[in-house]
Amino acid sequence: MSIYVVRHGQTDWNVKGLYQGHTDIPLNSTGIMQASNLKENLKGIHFDIVFSSPLSRAYNTAKICLSTKTPSIVIDDSLIERSFGDLEGQSPSKFTDCNNDLLLDYSKNYSNHNVEPIQTVFRRVYHFLDHLLENYTHKNVLLITHSAIVIAIECYFHGIPKDNKLINLAFDNCQYKSYNKRSPLYEKI
Repeated sequence: MSIYVVRHGQTDWNVKGLYQGHTDIPLNSTGIMQASNLKENLKGIHFDIVFSSPLSRAYNTAKICLSTKTPSIVIDDSLIERSFGDLEGQSPSKFTDCNNDLLLDYSKNYSNHNVEPIQTVFRRVYHFLDHLLENYTHKNVLLITHSAIVIAIECYFHGIPKDNKLINLAFDNCQYKSYNKRSPLYEKI
């Protein structure tokens, strides 16, 4: 089994540095171009199944980057971005009691301002990945998702960093990575 993971293309809120979360912000022209370039990078790979977040920035990235021979895209809420609650649409500098380091510290599990705790996000993503590994053996799977979700996926396959800081695990827009087996450091959460 190979699982290919893609972060969606760029949006205007990415450019402005605003928290997006569950707010459905569309791809901008750069994001559309990134998805088109991704199509070229993925063109030699056959995918048996494709899963996408329900948010348009991920789903439209999937539609643009896939060939016509690819199976239909399965929407799965497990891949939706972390909810940033009251922070959505805001700049990190607007809030004095949180920052990206705090939001992405696994041990602190920040949940003020109605933010979805990172451990809850991990639990959701780990259950989804456990299901994939159990049910799609010997398949090529493509996942189109968001920054917090790719961080959880990275930890599922490589373990949570010893310092619990996840900030350095994020992907750039339309960056992709493939995974083949779960980390020996993996623990069910």
